[in-house]
Amino acid sequence: MAKNAHSTPAVERAAETCANIVAAILVPFLIVLSIVGLGSSDPVTSGHAYAVEALR
Repeated sequence: MAKNAHSTPAVERAAETCANIVAAILVPFLIVLSIVGLGSSDPVTSGHAYAVEALR
C-alpha cells in the first residue's frame, strides 16, 4: 500500500474544483440556449425563407 494513499495534491483538487464550477455554470447556460432555440420559429415555415436564401 502506498503511503498517504487517500491524500490528493492541492493542485489537483483546485483543478477539479475549477472544472466543477465551470460545468455548473456552463450546463444550465446550454440548457437555456437549447430551450430558446426550440422556441424560436423556423424561417422556412414562418414565411421568411428569403432570409435563408440570402445567406447562401
